[in-house]
Amino acid sequence: MILTNARVLTFDDANRVLDSASVEIRPDGAIGAVTKSPRRAARGEEVVDAGGRLLMPALINCHTHLYSTLARGLAIPGRAPKDFLEILDKLWWRLDCALNEDDIYYSALVGLIDSAKCGVGTLVDHHSSPNACAGSLDRIEQAFREVGLRGALCYETSDRHGGRKAGEGIRENVRFLERAARNADGMIAGAFGLHAAFTLGDRTLRQAVEANQPLRGAFHVHVAEDPCDAGAVRRLRDLGILDERTLAAHCLHIDAAEIGILARRHVNVVHNPQSNCNNAVGMANVAEMMRHGVAVGLGSDGYSPRMWDEFKAAFHVQKLRSGDPRVGYAEAYAAAFRHNRAIVRKLWGMDIGRIAHGARADLILVDYFPPAPLRADNLFGHLLFGIANAPVDSLIVNGRFIVRDRRCVTVDERAVAERAARQAKSLWSRFEASCKH
Repeated sequence: MILTNARVLTFDDANRVLDSASVEIRPDGAIGAVTKSPRRAARGEEVVDAGGRLLMPALINCHTHLYSTLARGLAIPGRAPKDFLEILDKLWWRLDCALNEDDIYYSALVGLIDSAKCGVGTLVDHHSSPNACAGSLDRIEQAFREVGLRGALCYETSDRHGGRKAGEGIRENVRFLERAARNADGMIAGAFGLHAAFTLGDRTLRQAVEANQPLRGAFHVHVAEDPCDAGAVRRLRDLGILDERTLAAHCLHIDAAEIGILARRHVNVVHNPQSNCNNAVGMANVAEMMRHGVAVGLGSDGYSPRMWDEFKAAFHVQKLRSGDPRVGYAEAYAAAFRHNRAIVRKLWGMDIGRIAHGARADLILVDYFPPAPLRADNLFGHLLFGIANAPVDSLIVNGRFIVRDRRCVTVDERAVAERAARQAKSLWSRFEASCKH
């Protein structure tokens, strides 16, 4: 297949902007030739006219919770939670306990469809369903494969339901890591999920490290999202959790010494600005972490499928935090594009997030026809004020159309929405019943 007549943002090392360019997609789902002019097709080769639309790499979400999708509009009975711990106790820790296998599947399916239509081709998911743990990651993988997106999946190990449930979480991570290692198509990877240090005892963390040792899975863990988890960086370091493949989500309540630990260990931090604002837990000092060499990526924490909104929030939050209008440009760009790409490569070796020969063909066509000159040196302004607000016309993952003409073409969206609505109604009834006890 050849995509032609496109304005191409390569996001490669030269960060080129190519007008009226063509991009070849090989049968194996990789990018072939990238040319600055229209290219003649070989016999039998499909040619797709982009109509002058913007062609760029598909977006990446490095930390999300697909199990939260069916909670949209869910009301918490009684007094509204006053802090982060009450939000967890009254909402998320009740919701995840109410999930069954069908809830898990349809929640993931809807969340993935929404993500695809927002131009997201890869998601790193962090799952929890204490009463439906065994095999839960298989149901999420099923949803990923049906929609056609890439994913790295893990289960949230925690001691909050006791040692037996913690052991189930460890076994689910081990089982899925072994399963994912047999995947040859590069679409689904595994990680080793941990909730947060404040819900995990030393014994369980040591068991997780021991179980993971032969698998070399990347630990995916919440770190210092709230003051209740302060000091987590030192503790996780001492117990062998932090290394160059670890995903440490949030990292808000950390000091200078802990930033140094993250930098020396080459830990990957994932910033989730909209969720942090919603939970009123604080603002990560992304600029300071990056100054010390910490790779800070970008995620949504399940708050929204729109990574463009997270990109804009990351930019604005850093300005507010610093009180300096010069801050935020380099940090937001690096997190969303350079670091997210690097994180995925560390996790499972996939070369995505750039348009270059040999990289995977994970691409989006955007209805953006710039009213002002668009060049490599003014790209950020177009990203923030134009491209981020423009409709996504198409999403291609691994060389295959997932969204075309703004419609998901791999699944029946309406049928999924109708079935998910019935599933959500049942889930909400179980959630409300749990709140009465």
